[in-house]
Amino acid sequence: MNPEKRPSLLINALSNWAALAVTVLVGLFLTPYIISHIGKTGYGIWTLITSIIGYYGILDLGVTSAITRYVARYAGQKDYKSLSKTISTSLVMFCVIGFIVVVASFALAGPMLSFFNVSTDQVEKFRQTVWLLGLAAGLGFPGNFFGAVIKAHERFVAANVVAIFVTLMRASLIVLLLSRGIGLVGVACSHLITTVFMIILNFALCKLLFSHFELQLGRARWNVLRSLLAFGVSTTVLEMANIMRFNLDSFVIGKWINIPAVAVYGVAALLIRFFMQFIGNGTVTVLTPRFASMDGQGERGQLQQLYLKSLSVAAFLSFGVGTLIIILGRRFIVLWVGADYLNAVPVLYVLAVAYSVALAQTSGISLVYALKKHYLFAGASVVEGIANVALSIYLAPRYGILGVAIGTAVPMLVIKILVQPIYVSRIIGISLVRYWGQLAPALTLAIGAIAVYRYVPQFTFPGNGYFSLAVSGFPYMVVFLLAYGLIQMITKGKEVQETTH
Repeated sequence: MNPEKRPSLLINALSNWAALAVTVLVGLFLTPYIISHIGKTGYGIWTLITSIIGYYGILDLGVTSAITRYVARYAGQKDYKSLSKTISTSLVMFCVIGFIVVVASFALAGPMLSFFNVSTDQVEKFRQTVWLLGLAAGLGFPGNFFGAVIKAHERFVAANVVAIFVTLMRASLIVLLLSRGIGLVGVACSHLITTVFMIILNFALCKLLFSHFELQLGRARWNVLRSLLAFGVSTTVLEMANIMRFNLDSFVIGKWINIPAVAVYGVAALLIRFFMQFIGNGTVTVLTPRFASMDGQGERGQLQQLYLKSLSVAAFLSFGVGTLIIILGRRFIVLWVGADYLNAVPVLYVLAVAYSVALAQTSGISLVYALKKHYLFAGASVVEGIANVALSIYLAPRYGILGVAIGTAVPMLVIKILVQPIYVSRIIGISLVRYWGQLAPALTLAIGAIAVYRYVPQFTFPGNGYFSLAVSGFPYMVVFLLAYGLIQMITKGKEVQETTH
């Protein structure tokens, strides 16, 4: 892929955000709708099962990230023979993993019932939901493979059109099945049906968009699999750390507190998940294949410039959204799911602070993946994940779901403040001062905005609806946008001066 023919990073990011916007809007609409039909206990069961199903992500073994790197490199180098071997080998592996996931789901449903002490009236729903979501997860492995190939070629617009269609289809099915009284099992059925459609559509896109897409299972090779797994070892470790950081929270709450508390925590966690997806879709997803392609073609100077710019962009996005979450979070939760879920507010605040710092540095994750320098970072992330689980288990009986949130936040902040900046700055060849210089303006602005909101009397727009809430947050958005524009003007001015001299 020649540099001049590369798709626009901005357009790719915008298409990601468009797909995310649909996902968020659908999620915001469906969550209270689902809760009203299946109740707090039913929603707690749903959150718990989906979190456990999320553990299957470990079985990816990092091959999806390897696909992104190697397919992007081979496509950029026009080495279609190696590309074909890579995708054929990957698909065979994912089909095997998918089969294992389905078998494991049917086998584990019974033990899970006993472990979480599910009430008698919920037993059958719990078991069937595990089976259906396990089947969807198993099919999702080969299904996600086709999506990874599309994104490795940086064809995010096409991939996101499919994602939007699948999201809307899933939402329609959920509403239809819940209205027919099918309940929790109906929600699970919608995920299975739309997963099948996703596989079909993504496969069709690969055949349509890429003339060099040759999927021949006979081309699967052990040596290619070893290369993919060698790259993926550290990615798998990172995935384990992410599961310990996020998915295990529901496990801890379900075991050491109660299932309804899982639902309350899940409200805050869902908003944070949207936050993560918003920043990730604008940085990690679009930057990883671009960084890999640039590295493969020896464009080291341009890569460093792009990284520094992406770090500044991610910082303003992350701290800007994090500020809005802290300022508007309480009012939003009351509007969204009602005062019964006010205990989710402190959890939201704690997680928003930690994830704002973490997500501001997401372009560093893209960089270490693209440059195959993610091994040491993976080890640090595992330490973080273990500390997260241990601290959450210790704090949960004492402070409830807030203790679990603190157990997640503290290790994360230690790694993101003390470890990641040092490691990434060395890889890209910049000083820590320059690294933090990209983060400091947005961080300072976020602290100032929260202080102003907390201590300075402000005009409150009349009304208690979503429009009033949006208007209340608008001035803060404008301030962040203006500050970012000013920073860019100053940066360009310096570049012009350096070029002139």
